[in-house]
Amino acid sequence: KFLMSEERKQWYNPETIFKCAGATKGMTMADLGSGPGFFTIPMAQITGEKGLVYAVDSNQSMLDSLKENIAKSGVNPKVIKIVNSDVCHTGIPIESVDLVLFANVLHEVDDRKAFFQEVKRISKVTAYIVDVDWKKIKTEHGPPLESRLSENEARQVLSENGFTAVKQTDAGPYHYELICKPKVQS
Repeated sequence: KFLMSEERKQWYNPETIFKCAGATKGMTMADLGSGPGFFTIPMAQITGEKGLVYAVDSNQSMLDSLKENIAKSGVNPKVIKIVNSDVCHTGIPIESVDLVLFANVLHEVDDRKAFFQEVKRISKVTAYIVDVDWKKIKTEHGPPLESRLSENEARQVLSENGFTAVKQTDAGPYHYELICKPKVQS
């Protein structure tokens, strides 16, 4: 319940995050590590009837909650394609996504090389890649401090894996947002 709560929305607002990232109607988006839909549902509201949102998670109970939350939200369920899969092997069509979001995921990914290969594979060359994660500060919520990535550490990981951070925003008291583009290959 907390994952979909108003309290969590006060920590970071999905609509504000997507506005900063340039999300618009008709986009194809992917929420990698979607959980119960805290970001998936606002993505579907933004992209509308002509868009598509892939909600990817390997935890079936989270996906069951996502289905319930979609039904409660009034969003057209046809706009959201639920994918029960590891974020490193999504099955999303190649170069089909305009915006890829991974929120509170990067610090948990074991095989970052495989993860970013998948992000590159599904992303259009014009795609926005959005990393939202916990600030590396002591808080009563969230993962242990030692497992968090600072904004600079996340930028380094993204850069090493073929992405350039083009914008950084403060996503709330506990989170940052890095908006990235795939590096242009020469």
